[in-house]
Amino acid sequence: MSEERNGRRSGEGSDERVRLEDPLAIGADHLIEEFEAEKPARELSGFPKLLLSVAGVGLSCYALYWVLDPVPAQIYRTSFLAVALAMTFILYRAWGSSRETGREGEDEQAERQPDNPGVTDYLFAVLSVVALGYTLVVFDEFVRRAARPETLDLVFGLVTILLVLEATRRTVGWILPVICVFFIAYAYLGALIPDWARIGHVGYGPNRIVGQTYMGLEGLFGVPLDVAATYIVLFTIYGAVLEYSGAGKYFIDVSFAAFGQSRTSPGRTTTLAGFLLGTVSGSGTATTVTLASVAWPILRRGGYPREAGGGVLAAAGIGAILSPPTLGAAAFIIAEFLGASRRCCITSGSSWPSRPTPGGSGRKAWTSRRRLWATCSGATVITSARSSSSSS
Repeated sequence: MSEERNGRRSGEGSDERVRLEDPLAIGADHLIEEFEAEKPARELSGFPKLLLSVAGVGLSCYALYWVLDPVPAQIYRTSFLAVALAMTFILYRAWGSSRETGREGEDEQAERQPDNPGVTDYLFAVLSVVALGYTLVVFDEFVRRAARPETLDLVFGLVTILLVLEATRRTVGWILPVICVFFIAYAYLGALIPDWARIGHVGYGPNRIVGQTYMGLEGLFGVPLDVAATYIVLFTIYGAVLEYSGAGKYFIDVSFAAFGQSRTSPGRTTTLAGFLLGTVSGSGTATTVTLASVAWPILRRGGYPREAGGGVLAAAGIGAILSPPTLGAAAFIIAEFLGASRRCCITSGSSWPSRPTPGGSGRKAWTSRRRLWATCSGATVITSARSSSSSS
């Protein structure tokens, strides 16, 4: 009886292993798109796919060229944003995602053709290049009249702000654009706020808003874009090289070899592999899905219950946000705002300093470390707020 039960369990485990290790059965891409908030992307084919590939290679080469021969900051950030914004409209759908189409039957999914961009998407992409390319054509005069924009500056500035808001909505949803619109409205309508609210101001017109947002190194071209165009893009290229060179499988093999055959090795192996895979994917969801096909059978054979094994996989997948490029982005942005080193922000924000014993000589040092920890940790909130306002 017990043998029968054990055999049935092992049979179930083997079935699970086959199901999870089969990429077609698990539908890894569908799972990533369903649970990853920032990946409702199209499946391109033909000319759009070629166009996006050429633009991506060109932007990567441009970023590497900037490392060897830097160009002025505003010119580089503007040209980088122009290409990236145009690629966003080609790659991301205006409405819906594969979360909705993924609920179709298998026959319908097989017959469904890749959804290439439409006329509106191409129009937005062209507008992105024109609105931002305009600043590069008349750059010398453009930067001198930031305090008093001309009519053409206002038109292209407002178009660029709207395009950035639309691109943000396509990639991360409605929440961030709504926050940005709220603060733009606050800047414009501040004079209508009653005095008793104590948050009113004189109000700023379109000239001031466009000049601050579009015609300088603040607003759209502030620290978040600077970090994205200088540091994050390099980490992304590094991650792509690792992915296509087979480093993902190598990381998993190294993790398996590092902890041997001990009782705790399945959990430790999964955790380490998740952290290392994060350097390739940069996504918690993608790391969890990729890791599950290999690590789930090992966790089950190691005696982990379903709930505990799932928890280990989910926690290991979150390792992706603790390894470059994701942590690199947050740490670089915080370091820019605080004027501190990146290592200081990482070490100070990663753990709470241990409290000294009462009357100990280390109380003063502990107080200093606590203040630094609070500053670096609180900077995360400040960074998020400024990034939201800068995106608009």
